[in-house]
Amino acid sequence: MRVTFATRYDGWLWYGGAETQAAQTALALQHLGVEVEFFTPLTHQLGTIVHFFGMYEHYKPVAHYCRRRAVPTVLSTIFYHRYVSLSNVFRAMRWMIQARLGRLRKHPRLGLLWQVNYLLPNSQTEARQLQRLFGIPDTHITVVPNGVETRFAHATPELFRERFRVNEEFVLNVGRIESRKNQLRLIRAIRELGVPLIILGQVADPRLYKQCLEVGKDLVRILPPLPHDEPLLASAYAACRVFALPSLLETPGIAALEAGVAGARLVVTPVGGAKEYFKHYAVYPKPTSVASIREAIAQAWSRPHDAAAQREHLLNNFSWERVAQHTLQVYQRCLREAGICK
Repeated sequence: MRVTFATRYDGWLWYGGAETQAAQTALALQHLGVEVEFFTPLTHQLGTIVHFFGMYEHYKPVAHYCRRRAVPTVLSTIFYHRYVSLSNVFRAMRWMIQARLGRLRKHPRLGLLWQVNYLLPNSQTEARQLQRLFGIPDTHITVVPNGVETRFAHATPELFRERFRVNEEFVLNVGRIESRKNQLRLIRAIRELGVPLIILGQVADPRLYKQCLEVGKDLVRILPPLPHDEPLLASAYAACRVFALPSLLETPGIAALEAGVAGARLVVTPVGGAKEYFKHYAVYPKPTSVASIREAIAQAWSRPHDAAAQREHLLNNFSWERVAQHTLQVYQRCLREAGICK
């Protein structure tokens, strides 16, 4: 079986969760004997299946090409809509009405929902939103969770502590410096607690970065992002006392999965399906409340912590090997329904 992966055209410049999801799914599928290639402007022949990651306008001509040639397609939606303002509520209502009238099928981005054979949301929460907002039948939805590499279970703190001369206990955040990642509220919560915070992330919003530096002062260190395969990143997860990802939205946050496997105590946003992954092992703050983030970090910092049980839970349920197995089952179903042999 040969599969073509389509990802955001500039995604590897920023390399976030969606890119990790695509790259790690590809590697795990290859271990199962599936040939995986990534779509580029030079691609002249597609695989027996095309797998889209995220909903982007530039996928539209590729999806149209696949439909005309009966090439099965699946979409990892990586979608969640937040009801945090009247405008967001009205947008959701408009989508619901337009979807039921068939008017979203030509939408440059959302139209992809109706052009593929199956949708692969990362959680039941995401799946329910797709059904509620867009009327997608559950027969066209299969939940395939995000995954985590087992190598993070073997991480040790010494490498990171020695390289960056970190001796004290600290809170870690990993993610692009942008409003969705909510670092400014996290820093304000840290200031009230008086504990050190280290942020590893690429600056996507220079103005926000400047604010973070001004508010954080001596308690906050913002370091450049570490390559995903860099042992220093795994060591950073193992070195921190608390890993905090109080984002405005995550589906569910691969960095939090990695930190959890490395043994860190977890503070994770409840918005976007994280509770399905982390269960009682994480503390879930209200991401728009500095006080709630502060209290969640304080609770995670001081409460009893069973790192081994947390690690076992995450690896047993969310390894990339399991993700690849779920994904391959969907591919095989697509091929059977299309009358194509594996």
